[in-house]
Amino acid sequence: GDEGLCEIAKECHLLEKLDLCQCPHLSNKGLIAIAANCPNLTALSIQSCPKIGNEGLQAIGKLCSKLQSISIKDCPLVGDHGVSSLLSSASSVLSKVKLQGLSITDFSLAVIGHYGKSVTNLMLSGLQNVSEKGFWVMGNAQGLQKCCFVSGDGLVAFAKSAGSLECLQLEECNRVTQSGVIGVLSN
Repeated sequence: GDEGLCEIAKECHLLEKLDLCQCPHLSNKGLIAIAANCPNLTALSIQSCPKIGNEGLQAIGKLCSKLQSISIKDCPLVGDHGVSSLLSSASSVLSKVKLQGLSITDFSLAVIGHYGKSVTNLMLSGLQNVSEKGFWVMGNAQGLQKCCFVSGDGLVAFAKSAGSLECLQLEECNRVTQSGVIGVLSN
């Protein structure tokens, strides 16, 4: 619970990686303690923690300036406010972003597109409130410039989620193979 996480935060100031998986008693209080006491945090993974929400992520973004990797999955209290404040605050070195099964909207995708200048690894999955407009805004915001990391599999997955895609422009995507292009066309 929060008491245990606060003790870890109090004693482990050099903590770099934290994986919180299926911790139903953890709340923003524990995450805020980590943010306040562990400035060397580089990787944070939060999965199936129903009491962790926007306030905790906001603190991580504000106080953990070395954060390189964030993964958030199946946390119902996490919304646009938390994701957007985390991404806009920690944008300088954040290179890996995984968001799965969250209630975020197109707004969060726009923030990723605008602030994600260091992002080289982006995974978006099970985001029911995100539309094609969000992907369009994210792609046109000029922040994500690492398209050389886009693979054929990623392209096919994107094409499946964007069923009414009318125009697709690829430049310098060296990891996209012929099978990836065929996969896009077949969708």
